[in-house]
Amino acid sequence: MTEPTPWLRARASLWFLIAAVTVVGVWATRFGTRWPSIYYMTGSSMEPTVAPNEYYLAWGPPGRLSPGDLVLFRFDDGEEVFRVMRRVAALAADTVSMESGRVVLNGVTQETPFRIVEPLASYSPLAIEGDLYDWGPWITPPDSVVLLADTRDMLGWPDSRFIGFVAVADIIARATRTVTGRRLR
Repeated sequence: MTEPTPWLRARASLWFLIAAVTVVGVWATRFGTRWPSIYYMTGSSMEPTVAPNEYYLAWGPPGRLSPGDLVLFRFDDGEEVFRVMRRVAALAADTVSMESGRVVLNGVTQETPFRIVEPLASYSPLAIEGDLYDWGPWITPPDSVVLLADTRDMLGWPDSRFIGFVAVADIIARATRTVTGRRLR
């Protein structure tokens, strides 16, 4: 039996590399149905999780959602359409409320990161219930979710405290990592 030549070994290695890249690509895109996009965080509404001026990856369509996921949704203010990142606080049929800025989902306090910059800024006339830190309980209707900013005292920028329940159909992607590789959750 003869030893394979360096040319044959290189050719076999190249085909193996092509096959491996193809398999990983097919799996990562869920057989071509999900694709990553890079987004840029413009403000501080999602601190401490995502900082202003930070780039992150989001996969669309988002697939199955869970409370705590970071998603992008389509928000139309009547003049412009924005893609806004928010955290999923509740899914359809969940009961959600907030106590002192902490999300309470189906009676259990959630340990998702959040911050309050101005504790005295707890009231907003723009909010559905007025109080930004203590509200609810709400029962999420079918085909809807509750989305919240991690910075609890962002006044008026879209989350469910201001715009109500968000249709699942308006969610366009799920954010997974920063471009530096830090996992988002």
